[in-house]
Amino acid sequence: MESSDLDRIDITQLPHSLQSLIECIGIDNAYLLTCTYGGRPKYIPKHRERTKLADILPSDALDALIKRFSGVALEIPKPDHFQRQLRNLQIREESANGLSRSLLADKYGLSLRQIGNIRRQDNHLR
Repeated sequence: MESSDLDRIDITQLPHSLQSLIECIGIDNAYLLTCTYGGRPKYIPKHRERTKLADILPSDALDALIKRFSGVALEIPKPDHFQRQLRNLQIREESANGLSRSLLADKYGLSLRQIGNIRRQDNHLR
């Protein structure tokens, strides 16, 4: 996923745990963290030398993470929160451009009902 895709994410629609992670280290780094450790706990040590997080996070993001969460095992959310939101945006855009529910359902491997729910979400969010 590209950074421009992440710019389209509505952070307020993400789980609170992910929102606080984004607030701490930024959306790009939070996405990296979810892709690497999503769905399982990750202990945040008090010292940067004691973690492999330095391999995936820039030093300023790692320092911010340690400052806020040191000594805690964070439950890292899965990246599908990001992916689902982007998929739904794409479905709403393609629907607005005239693609039928059945074509969208086939394209995204979803049921007609799910496509309808996603399309209705668009009206609800306005």
